Amino acid sequence: MDSPMGSFLDSVSEHNQESDSDESQSESTHVEADLAILDVIRSMTRKSTTKNSNQKRQRTSATASLGSSTPGSDESLADDEGEGFHTAKAHYVEMLENMWTKKKEFETFKENRKQERHDQIIALEKEKIELRKKDLELRRWIQDNTVMSMDISGMSEQQQKYFLTLQDEIFARRIGAGSG
Repeated sequence: MDSPMGSFLDSVSEHNQESDSDESQSESTHVEADLAILDVIRSMTRKSTTKNSNQKRQRTSATASLGSSTPGSDESLADDEGEGFHTAKAHYVEMLENMWTKKKEFETFKENRKQERHDQIIALEKEKIELRKKDLELRRWIQDNTVMSMDISGMSEQQQKYFLTLQDEIFARRIGAGSG
């Protein structure tokens, strides 16, 4: 099979053998290579379709219709080879489209996993913020209790005014928080 399709099929076969033997190559690399092959097949199909439509136009002309469709002519051989090409092309296109579908499913799966991890991170961050708030409340409560239980009798008048003001603020805040 020395035709362009034969050499193409040989190269696809070699590619598949190489990709089977190289287990370290990632799935996405396989898919990218297969997509490249799909593009080549599509471009060859377009060229083949253009070539076939040109041949059909030539066959329908008055001069080409005489003896051009005989069984031993070159055009009948080209038609036979074209059918094999279209069958092989259809097989590879179907295979690559299946791979493309699997790649899309895998990408969707990866996106879902990524979203789940993102949601978990957000939940952990919210929990972390709540723990920080509780820690701050506990620290403030400890400081407030320290100020409220201070013995200010041995302090100067200024210090006594300062701590009495603080105690009034703490008392107002606790009473205000309790009623709201």
